[in-house]
Amino acid sequence: MTDTVIELRANSLTVNRVPLVAALLAADAAAPTGFAAQDVRFFFLLFTNWMGDDQLRPGADVDLTQVRRALQRLADTAMARPLPGRRWTLEPGGVLHLVEQLVDPRGARRFEEVVLVATVSASYAETIAARVATPAEQRRVRSRLDPRAVLRAERERLSAALADLEARRDAGPRLAATSRAALAAGEGVEGAAVALEARGTPYQLHAMRPLRELIRALPAPLQRFEMEHGMALRTRWMFTPLCDELVARIAILDRLAG
Repeated sequence: MTDTVIELRANSLTVNRVPLVAALLAADAAAPTGFAAQDVRFFFLLFTNWMGDDQLRPGADVDLTQVRRALQRLADTAMARPLPGRRWTLEPGGVLHLVEQLVDPRGARRFEEVVLVATVSASYAETIAARVATPAEQRRVRSRLDPRAVLRAERERLSAALADLEARRDAGPRLAATSRAALAAGEGVEGAAVALEARGTPYQLHAMRPLRELIRALPAPLQRFEMEHGMALRTRWMFTPLCDELVARIAILDRLAG
């Protein structure tokens, strides 16, 4: 089967940013006299193997041309330096830049990648710190590569997401009951939507498209389904399982940090 356009666009360095950044730092730390693009790809494959991507995301890879382009971009900004024999070394500024990129909680990261970052931090912070020039820079690397800080930032992010999902999960039965009562009273699907709107914002994109407008645009069978069953179904099939998943992830982070 050939890749779709969406898949082709997704297969970029951006998708694999976390393991690639970790691989660049690992290749540099493992070879202070210079590393090759092949070393970066090896560490990339090693780290994605640790995350189980060979089973969960078969085909996750970077080719050597992509690695060389990434290294050249670092060199263009004085963060890396080419050496004889098609080898490279990171400049201290490049190490600091990549460390910041690795631990930045604002970047999109899968849960497996967060655990990878924490593992790399716990294992190699001192080795990576030795690649920068001054004691102040070394302290900065150690501070950024604090595995508990990595776990804490992710826990805060997941806790906020959990609170949001729990609110939607808990609102589902109440909204469903309001809608069914309106339908039973003969108010029709638009009347049910009005009843839901009277209780507040019935769903998070209401400001973009009010519920009445959304329901009005649907075919009649879908209108009835949404007002009779849709909210209860999503509570059971979406919001409750996702809450359970986040609770489990938070528990994993707490165990690692303990």
